[in-house]
Amino acid sequence: MDNIAKWVDQLQEAETRLAEAYEILAALQADLKQAGRKKDMQAIGEAAERLARYGRLFEDMRQSWTEPTD
Repeated sequence: MDNIAKWVDQLQEAETRLAEAYEILAALQADLKQAGRKKDMQAIGEAAERLARYGRLFEDMRQSWTEPTD
């Protein structure tokens, strides 16, 4: 059980860092859109979407580890 608590903490740390990176990329994407840099904006948008998916995946994993087992 000790390992699970450690893993949960590690995933929470990863989720936090992904959220921070996502916010930076979302702001950059908006700046690129204003500058008319469509291809760059799309590339950054794709990276931001991937970070969001990883964040949701990590959250799901963490929740599955903390759910009571039958």
